[in-house]
Amino acid sequence: MLHDVAIVLLDSALRLGEALALQWPAVHQESAGPGRYGWIQVTRDGKTKNAKRTVPLAARAGRLLTKKRAAATSAWVFPGDSPDKPILGTSLAHMHARVCRPGQGKKRRYIFPRDFVLHSLRHTCLTRLGQAGADAFTIMKLAGHSSVTVSERYVHPTGETVQLAFDDRLETLNRRALKSPRGKSSYVFRYRENPISKYSL
Repeated sequence: MLHDVAIVLLDSALRLGEALALQWPAVHQESAGPGRYGWIQVTRDGKTKNAKRTVPLAARAGRLLTKKRAAATSAWVFPGDSPDKPILGTSLAHMHARVCRPGQGKKRRYIFPRDFVLHSLRHTCLTRLGQAGADAFTIMKLAGHSSVTVSERYVHPTGETVQLAFDDRLETLNRRALKSPRGKSSYVFRYRENPISKYSL
């Protein structure tokens, strides 16, 4: 259970409470709409006015949820001991503690930072989105942040990402504009057609 919750948090940036409150009707796995591998409809009231939102599924989380749904016997995506109730956050916290800090005499299988908690996986997902080139407004929409100011902390453009923006994204947009007869960029290239222009491009 801990593994499955961790994958969903890491691949969707849901808050832990949002993930544990998920029921199957809110999980859409058809490859249409806002997500290539499906999406999650967050309908739970949360900390901010943007908490209710649509979150696309990454491929790994999509495969996991497909497998879980096929074997599901509860309306809850992450059921507790009783199938009519979701697993408690405290139960997951105990599982997490056993993995990070095993009992005396037991060998530690994984090395985690001392301050690592399940909520850290949400931050990891948002940081990776920023590194992949997502802008602060996109991150705000996906994360359900209260304002874009909160989302800006995840956007740290490096020299490599700035270069990629010019080499890849800007060039792609320029090519699209040239193909469009009404594209504004097409007006720029008309300078080439003026033989007396000393500013021809």
